[in-house]
Amino acid sequence: MTVAVPAIKELERLHQQARRWQELSPRERIPYLQRMKHLARHHAQRWVELACQIKGIDRDWVGEEWTTGPLGLILKLDHYIYALRHNGVPPVPRWQTTPTGQRVAHILPRNWQERLLWFGVSAQVWLQPDQPATQGSAYRNPPPPGVAVVLGAGNITSLCLADALYQLLAANRVALLKMNPLLDPLTDCFRQVCAPLIEAGFLEIVTGDGTVGEQLCHHPLTQHIHITGSHHTYNRLVWGGAIPDSQQPRLTTPVTAELGNVTPLMIVPGDWSAAELDYQARQVASALVHNASFNCIAAQIVVTSREWPQRLAFLSALKQHLQAIPPRPAYYPGAIARYESFLAEYPQATVLSPKQPGTIPWTLIEGLDPTANPRIFQEEVFCGLLAEVQLPSRNARDFLAMAVPFVNEQLWGTLGCTVIIDPRTEAQEADAFNQAIAQLRYGSIAINAWVSLGNGLGCTPWGAFPGHRPADIGSGMGVVHNSFLFDYPEKAVIRAPFRLPVTPPWFYGHRRLPELAQAVMDIYTSGNPLSWFMVCYFALGSVH
Repeated sequence: MTVAVPAIKELERLHQQARRWQELSPRERIPYLQRMKHLARHHAQRWVELACQIKGIDRDWVGEEWTTGPLGLILKLDHYIYALRHNGVPPVPRWQTTPTGQRVAHILPRNWQERLLWFGVSAQVWLQPDQPATQGSAYRNPPPPGVAVVLGAGNITSLCLADALYQLLAANRVALLKMNPLLDPLTDCFRQVCAPLIEAGFLEIVTGDGTVGEQLCHHPLTQHIHITGSHHTYNRLVWGGAIPDSQQPRLTTPVTAELGNVTPLMIVPGDWSAAELDYQARQVASALVHNASFNCIAAQIVVTSREWPQRLAFLSALKQHLQAIPPRPAYYPGAIARYESFLAEYPQATVLSPKQPGTIPWTLIEGLDPTANPRIFQEEVFCGLLAEVQLPSRNARDFLAMAVPFVNEQLWGTLGCTVIIDPRTEAQEADAFNQAIAQLRYGSIAINAWVSLGNGLGCTPWGAFPGHRPADIGSGMGVVHNSFLFDYPEKAVIRAPFRLPVTPPWFYGHRRLPELAQAVMDIYTSGNPLSWFMVCYFALGSVH
């Protein structure tokens, strides 16, 4: 079977424009992105409406689609414009060197506006210790002109556009985006948002089934492939099967991939107030229920200390939050069958919400130890099921010494993890905590925030910890969203205050999230001073 003729023609048309794209200077590319920012804002309402129809979302969850859809794209566009204004080598606000000599770039906040917008959130990028701290190599030494085929994700709506932009702006290639069939209703809207790049011949967006995507990947004009999705999809594409079973891959075109994770949330024991317990329980619940748990970085394993005096109180608060959240439509294919198969293997699981047709109830497995049935440690659940693992640690230092090797060695994947620690405990165990962050082998680490924030900031590299191979792909190879264009990023470390005075935008139940997202978009697209007032108004209106 051959690829549909329109897809072939679009691939050929892009190939003809690949050299012209590379001939544009970084500053000549800025107007395309500026126009896209305004078009994303202009079409945002329609974008969100279509996303809600696809996912069966009601008004209680619509804020998710504003923040992860058009706002997510606008933030990334703004960071890329910053990089292009500095000719592909954006200045780093501050550099640091760790005691072991590893270079760390402090990249957020860049300015006073981001200090206000992000309420104390900061971000670092740790660079690979055996590589130079260089940026923008695709501009200094461009690859041969060519086309990257991007196989788009089917859950967070801005991801496929962001992946295509990364090929254009960081890898210096033109891009053909093949939509995930689940998001096909958004195709026309996305073409309108991306019209500046499409009309110039630098980007194409096509639809079709898996056969179309596979044959585009095998086309001789395809120079590079990027996948966001499942490692099973990667193995079928590259090796021809779910498990690599030959020495020679079926596909020899270079592939970068972001392929998911069994996501841990490490709860460092401390002496927390009742408000702090409730806040962090809500944070963990939010990391499970966001997007109906159809996230590659959804909470899956909560790691606690068996000897923590507040463990049962924390779990009680977590269950209360989950019981109060209605189950969500299981819009992702195969989700219900996958949930039921896990439930059969872990009969001790507690179902916390009513079973309703077409939904998956929030479910918690408590009290596992590291020697339990390993399936939950080695396979993405990708639905509303959360497990708690308790370690036999005596105190915070002991916990960190046990938790780091547990998540590094027993959980599948290296995409991202969350560490929750109160400032008092962190101050008392500063050396052990800093050592733990240095030793964690994850592409993104979030301290006191759900690690998906690393994806949402729009500037930190997003991808697996370096070291995976095509025959053992794990969470993937390569990164996206790396707007500072670091050539050799190792991991991003994002930090938030232990308890923010307002409801964080990644928490469920944020009462004014759609309005807040639109006000932030207006800041980035119009610069209207009134937008700052609206941001403050809607943020303060969400105080928990």
